[in-house]
Amino acid sequence: MIQAKSKFKLTEAVKFALEELHKMDGCLKGKTSAMLELDIDGTIAFQGYRLNRTGNVITITGGDEAGVMYGLLDLAKYISHEKSIEGITLTEVTPYLKNRGIKFNIPLDARTPSYSDSADSASHNIKNMWDFNFWTEFLDRMALNKYNVLSLWTLSPFPSLVRIPEYPLTALEDVKRTTRPFKAKLSGWGIYADDFDNSLVTVKKISMDEKISFWQSVMEYAKNRCIKIYLFTWNLFTYGTEKSPYGITSEQDNSVTKDYVYCGTKALLRTYPLLAGLGVTAGEHMFGDDTDVPFLAETYGRGVKDVLKEQKGREFRFIHRMQMTRYDSIISEFEEFPCPFEISFKYSQAHMYSNTKPAFIRDFLIEKKPDIKIWLTVRNDDFYMYRWGDPVFAGEYLRQMPADTMTGYYMGADGFTWGRDYMDKRDLSHPLFVDKMWYMFFIWGQLSYNINLQETFFKDELKLHFKSEEDDLLYKTWKHASEIIPEVNCTHWHDYDFQWYPEGCCMYEPETDKLVFADINEFISCISVPGGEYVSVSDYCRAAVNNGSTAGIDPLTMADSIWNHADKAMKGLKKLEKSRGANRELKYTLDDMEALSYLGFYYSLKIKAAVSLCMYRFTGKKTLQEEAASILSAASEYWKKYSAKSGEMYSSQILTRLCGCVDVQKFDIQTELDVLLALED
Repeated sequence: MIQAKSKFKLTEAVKFALEELHKMDGCLKGKTSAMLELDIDGTIAFQGYRLNRTGNVITITGGDEAGVMYGLLDLAKYISHEKSIEGITLTEVTPYLKNRGIKFNIPLDARTPSYSDSADSASHNIKNMWDFNFWTEFLDRMALNKYNVLSLWTLSPFPSLVRIPEYPLTALEDVKRTTRPFKAKLSGWGIYADDFDNSLVTVKKISMDEKISFWQSVMEYAKNRCIKIYLFTWNLFTYGTEKSPYGITSEQDNSVTKDYVYCGTKALLRTYPLLAGLGVTAGEHMFGDDTDVPFLAETYGRGVKDVLKEQKGREFRFIHRMQMTRYDSIISEFEEFPCPFEISFKYSQAHMYSNTKPAFIRDFLIEKKPDIKIWLTVRNDDFYMYRWGDPVFAGEYLRQMPADTMTGYYMGADGFTWGRDYMDKRDLSHPLFVDKMWYMFFIWGQLSYNINLQETFFKDELKLHFKSEEDDLLYKTWKHASEIIPEVNCTHWHDYDFQWYPEGCCMYEPETDKLVFADINEFISCISVPGGEYVSVSDYCRAAVNNGSTAGIDPLTMADSIWNHADKAMKGLKKLEKSRGANRELKYTLDDMEALSYLGFYYSLKIKAAVSLCMYRFTGKKTLQEEAASILSAASEYWKKYSAKSGEMYSSQILTRLCGCVDVQKFDIQTELDVLLALED
């Protein structure tokens, strides 16, 4: 039993953490009792804490309420792992990254979509965005894992979130989804179209006043978990205003549109005093010229400036994305701004699960002014289905971030909505995606707060979560399965999610407007991840036939490594076989690892076949062509094992940026055609 006393008035955040700690009372061995003393000390870093024990007295001193909350949560975690307080010694923790966030493309309404909304996951989740229980679960999970930023991304926020005094008829009543299929352009244009009007279904009856009250409550709840909410927009979209009488269009040279965005920004800040910041994008559906950034400055920027003049002392951040524009043009328009002005950079393009040291940001770090702080957009468009878990990868990735120049990061997907999961056939309770992927979120959140966490911490958590004594084997097996896709992405690289979806070995082809399987020719021509550490198939073969060498890890070495991970994961799964029936969630997790292992065998063989076939095309040696065909035939068998396993577990899905339905079982025939393709002269 732990009794607490505090030298300050308890806040909701601290009460939340105390509740988590008291849940651990039953974990203490014997009849251990302890006194807990809480305090705040301004000399300790914000969000940081100092924890110590003298006998049965434990003290937690935080730099602020967040520090006390995190100290309590870490104490609760320690007790849950160790079942004792005896090992507690003086510990001081300072956050590695001050802002640790989630990027959430939010499907507010079919009429005001986000960039991900032409997808099954978004359509299913519209109703959940207006369920307060969803957000309490989501925000609690964020706080437990030490995320403190929730960024909500939308194409057209105003009609679903605010009543604009100057444009009152743009406010939308109720929440609707459509029964019509989506077919949007990559720019986000066409996600909502006029022909949807007669196919709208009301999923929640709610007035604009009730909508405002709802989101004010969500932001208040977030505040009580030390989480700040930001809103991001792509531009320029005015979805939801089509039926209004004002002449608003999605053209930036429309003076009415310009005024509408300006007034909407003011209304947004005035309506939501807890909104912590606004992010904007010069691109997607703008003119693509030197008028883009000035438009953003004269609308969003001017709106923020005007409200901050009224609300002196309000903490607020303005974030401009480095997307489809130049750094110098951004700085010239926002040189003097009344609140922190920061730049957001897409750190790993769409594939964070690749190289742990992305090269894309190198030139920008040289170009930007030293005093400009940056946010990193960390995109996970690799894992929509399968549970990932590799703390070593995450630790290396986080350590390579330019932490000294960062304000923070936000992690999320564009092609999938991180709401409730509707893809898993086995679990019709539709858990939160962050609950299904609990280990992934646990790893990134905990490490980005405390980069010094050791391997044993994660093994102990697996033991606790699954109530399994096989924590070491489970840790290693999961790690091997999780290393497969990142290594594939290093050898087979595309920047964006529509160009490459590794769980499906497919991509969207804009030229033909089709979802296509990545065949053997595509694997031959594909580049490796930029940065010089990895060598592509074609570069390796070209050097080989010219008796040269290439600097970097060659594709055959990567293929062997991928095979090794898949093989070790499969061997680990055989040893864990007896655990499948003991715990339903563990069974689902092991099933995911099995699918990833088959996928790893497939990709390993396909990369090897690509090398053989490429060498044949350079040299004309028939034996190399035959070798490639033989390898592809073996690869096809592994793909069929993969697709069968995946099909048992997951429904086919329309995924946003792939502009079509991904059904891995339908690609079985494509793997057979790869063999015939290899034999073509």
